[in-house]
Amino acid sequence: MAGIYRKYGLRILVSIFIYLFFRITSGTWDTSTPQNDTVWPIIILYAIVVVLTLWEVCDRVIGYFSKHYPNELTKKRRLAIIFFTATLATFPLVTLFIYFENYYLKVWLSCIEDPGRVILADITQGYVVTWLVISIEILKLYYISMRDMEMDKTRIQKELLTTQYESLKNQVNPHFLFNNFSVLTALIHKDADLASDFVTQLSKLYRYILDHKQQEMVSLSEELEFLDSYLFLMKIRHEDNIIVERNIDLNLETFSVPPLSLQMLIENAVKHNNFTREKPLLIKIYNEKDQFIVVQNVLNPKNAAGVSTRVGLENIRNRYDLKSDKKVIVYQSDDYFKVKLPVIPSLSLS
Repeated sequence: MAGIYRKYGLRILVSIFIYLFFRITSGTWDTSTPQNDTVWPIIILYAIVVVLTLWEVCDRVIGYFSKHYPNELTKKRRLAIIFFTATLATFPLVTLFIYFENYYLKVWLSCIEDPGRVILADITQGYVVTWLVISIEILKLYYISMRDMEMDKTRIQKELLTTQYESLKNQVNPHFLFNNFSVLTALIHKDADLASDFVTQLSKLYRYILDHKQQEMVSLSEELEFLDSYLFLMKIRHEDNIIVERNIDLNLETFSVPPLSLQMLIENAVKHNNFTREKPLLIKIYNEKDQFIVVQNVLNPKNAAGVSTRVGLENIRNRYDLKSDKKVIVYQSDDYFKVKLPVIPSLSLS
């Protein structure tokens, strides 16, 4: 409530200042009329109503664009459209208000003898005032949008670092290392070449996480190469209990996704589902035209899933919000769970 009082109190003060400024500088009033000194409060009140009305219309226009184009409020082209739209919405009102003031209100108050002599100057002044109000609101909109964008960017960057820290921590926790070292030990005695490949893919996994921990987006080719390393380890550990089918027909270098996003979805599928050789976990990775990369897995949920590590869909959604208007789509049926990640053209990120 205090904010509303402050908002409209400031606008009333601005209205009075505008009235006094043009009253002193214009000289369009007929000051020879004796009633002038007794009716000026009515004229000031009328000026306040006019400015507040125009300001409210401007607020409505800006509110519409803020609701429908929230991610474009710092773009010059969008701000120019807002300015033009607000001008179209307010200038007819300005003309009507000034016409009524000169031909009815001031005549009724005996403040003017020849309205036609000053109406053009008053309308010009009204347009200047209206543009001033619109400019103030657009500058405020731009400042607030830039501030919010920087705050969101900082927040999501922190979440990104947290995500990658958690992912790295999950990969190097004792349980993960014990499983992989156990596999490696068995491979050394059974198949030295496969053991060497296992170590190579494991090192690639860690290198990718360390090299991309500061990045918000990576090329789809890099992400899929990292995923290959991760899936290699999973395949060695779980053998035929996990089946991954991949069918992507995109130019991998021209599209980008948040780093670790695909790996997170695979990890969640493995974590939250039961699977055996007789009933394997089937995961499909494919694209829908050049719009989405889809990760889909059959559902056979565990009775008691592990504790969440905060590495999941919400974090991926937040990172997309920073870079694009496109939204992550999640769908679940009785048989499968599907996540559609928008792919973003790399050129749009430069």
